[in-house]
Amino acid sequence: MQYLDYSEYRVATVTDFDRISLPMGQAIASALRRLAELTHTSYWDQWGAQGLTSTQRKVLQHLAGQRGDVAVANVAKELGLTPATADDSILVLENRKLVTRRVSHVNGQALAVKLSSEGRRCMTAMSKLPDPLRAALDCLDPGEQESFYRSSMKMIRTLQEGGLIPVSRMCVRCQYFDPYRYPDSATPHHCHLVSAPFGDRHLRLDCTEQALASPDVQDALWVRFTLEPKDKKDS
Repeated sequence: MQYLDYSEYRVATVTDFDRISLPMGQAIASALRRLAELTHTSYWDQWGAQGLTSTQRKVLQHLAGQRGDVAVANVAKELGLTPATADDSILVLENRKLVTRRVSHVNGQALAVKLSSEGRRCMTAMSKLPDPLRAALDCLDPGEQESFYRSSMKMIRTLQEGGLIPVSRMCVRCQYFDPYRYPDSATPHHCHLVSAPFGDRHLRLDCTEQALASPDVQDALWVRFTLEPKDKKDS
């Protein structure tokens, strides 16, 4: 029996596809933009029905993850808003009984803000609405989801370092974070605040208990985190 040699055909085909395909980074960026369009549309529909703007939504979501009062200046900084924009949004939310403000007795400006009971009820109700993006992620198996989350974390920090998005209270910037202390474990990292190990799926983008490490320590932590042990990759 005579066998055909397809080796040259395979090489030529791959080369042809390489010529007509987008570079991998550009292709991923295009895919992420499609996902972002879905997220924007679904949020716009859901929150718009509540008479809330995207900025007001961001303020509510930020406050929902905090404990107690939050300085208005910090709200503006962490959401990438001007102080005036943050104050205007907070005033609207206060008028709707969704937040309460602590106001300066000197100039009447808001000093700090927190969700009201009505605001928490609103956030609870909104969290139960369908999330198309969450449904799409359910098609990934747990390992794929964890890998995607880790990759997203790396992308977000890179954008933060470039000044394109606000810096958040991430695990990878925290002095309590000890990456890959247990390299052969399913929970390789260690949190010195709670003295417990945890995995990539437990990494936080915004932790209220974060203690910001110095820039030098952050850089060292990031190197350790991104130089993932080979044994874990091959497992």
